[in-house]
Amino acid sequence: MILTDGVDYTASWTQICNRALGRLGDATITDLSDGTKNAEYCGRFLPQAVEYVLGQYDFNFARRRQRLAPNAEKPVFGWKEQFNYPADCLRLVKVYGGHSRTPEEAGRVPYQVENGKILADTDELQIIYIARPDDPNQLTQSARNAISTHLAYLLATALTSNEQLIALIAAESKGALELAKTADAQMNYDPQADGQEFHTEARKG
Repeated sequence: MILTDGVDYTASWTQICNRALGRLGDATITDLSDGTKNAEYCGRFLPQAVEYVLGQYDFNFARRRQRLAPNAEKPVFGWKEQFNYPADCLRLVKVYGGHSRTPEEAGRVPYQVENGKILADTDELQIIYIARPDDPNQLTQSARNAISTHLAYLLATALTSNEQLIALIAAESKGALELAKTADAQMNYDPQADGQEFHTEARKG
């Protein structure tokens, strides 16, 4: 997105990598396929950094919802139906059975993830899950910062033997993740929520 003041506020995976490399005082890259050692390391560790950060919390911006129909092929035994695990799913947050306007009407159901399938004893699933982003602009600024900081930590373990620097960046990574969690928790409001339940599945008017 280019704003009217002429400043480009879009983000790229390369920018996130260069932020991490800059924290180490190392050479930046032109892109993830430029053939340099740093680009190779970034290509190796960036997916790990993304999955680590998004795996630590139920980020609102990363949530997706899908209704799944069962596969024609049934489980051999143990469960009634099997459903395809979404290709972009990092982890499931909630799994509901049946088809309904609100998840609470269907109710949460037991399930098992096995070999790329979700096994359950229901004819349809409604799922909420954390999705793997294909564009860094889908992330909040605080999440991008948490990813770049954790990437800096992963790169530091490969590019430097400075244990003091590695420990310092590890602490920064932890702090950046907590800031991202706090910012995300402020993105919605549920007066009846407690603990980590920062969302309302059904709104009552």
